[in-house]
Amino acid sequence: MAARRGHGFVPILQIAFIAVLALLLVGILSFEISRTAAELQRDAASVVSVGQRVSAVGYVFRDETVVESVDNGPVVFSVANGAAVTGGTDLALVYADGSNTGTRARAAEIMAEIERLQSLDDPTALPDYYGAYEALMRSLSSGSVLDTEAARSTLYAALDRYAAQGEAASERAARIVALQAEFEALIENDRNATDRVHAPCDGVFYRTADGYESVLSTDAVDTLTPGGLRALLASPQSTTLAIGKIATGDVWYLAVPLDSRASEGLEIGKNYEIDVMRTGESMTLTLERITSEDTTGEVLLIFRAQGIAPPRDLARCEEIVITTEEISGIWVPMLALREGGGAYTVFVDDNGVAATRRIEPLLMERGYCLVSAQASAEFLQEGERILVTARHIYEGKPLK
Repeated sequence: MAARRGHGFVPILQIAFIAVLALLLVGILSFEISRTAAELQRDAASVVSVGQRVSAVGYVFRDETVVESVDNGPVVFSVANGAAVTGGTDLALVYADGSNTGTRARAAEIMAEIERLQSLDDPTALPDYYGAYEALMRSLSSGSVLDTEAARSTLYAALDRYAAQGEAASERAARIVALQAEFEALIENDRNATDRVHAPCDGVFYRTADGYESVLSTDAVDTLTPGGLRALLASPQSTTLAIGKIATGDVWYLAVPLDSRASEGLEIGKNYEIDVMRTGESMTLTLERITSEDTTGEVLLIFRAQGIAPPRDLARCEEIVITTEEISGIWVPMLALREGGGAYTVFVDDNGVAATRRIEPLLMERGYCLVSAQASAEFLQEGERILVTARHIYEGKPLK
């Protein structure tokens, strides 16, 4: 009897073990489904348009008249930088540099500092330094620094003025007096040798000249070639006597050297969005001409525009980005892509289970892929919920 009881006990243990094992497997399966669901991100498939972009360097051609003085010493300007003037307007008083000591550069630094200090006490000149500081903090938090020179300049000026709030106005006044005394010392020997300079024409007056005023003019654009541009850039004119320039006319051009392959698909007469990387300015320019390819494989894109040429500081050369065309497709996160046998697929949430959808990529950028919209149900459709996860998923896998 005892032996029979022992034999009957073994099946009971086996059944109990199988039951525990089954519970364990159910627990593992539930845990896996739960963990997969917790790590799943479902992105609705939506159609978007993305601009294809080309990075390049652009050179500004505009009409300008150099303003020169006979004397070559310190300059005291009568009009503000960037002021609209008419022909005959008194622009500046220029002192001679009789002893030939090169006083003009130091005098310019002194006058610029005096103007800066004077602006600190002008309430209308105070920018929103709290907003500028906030912009810097947001930029740093995202892992980058302010990405344009204009943004950085605004911040520096704002912080400069903010720091000045803790400085007594009398201290700034004393510094201005000291600088004015230094300026007076520079012109002490040349007070009677001066040249009054007037505007030779109507336009906008700028206090700087770079030697390309007559070189990179609008007239030069008509027959410009890639090689011709390189030759012009190598031949700036002397600025020894220049105290500034007057920008005239309302038409200007942007010449962009580009590899001929990168220019394929661009259309003459079409408007293109161009971003200036240094200042963050955007503009829409018309592509007027594409030159023939030269021996280096380069062409020139000639863009035409009306109005004042950005950037505001009238720089000649700028790093730019040209949006060449708009591509429309379904936006897919790269993390959702699966590749096999040269084909791409994604998984979607199909009524609580994972289902495979084919895709045909049009464009792959950092972090996302743009895919073509297809009518066939085997392809990803707009509105379907794309499963975004790094974990393993298979066809028919249950989802929560």
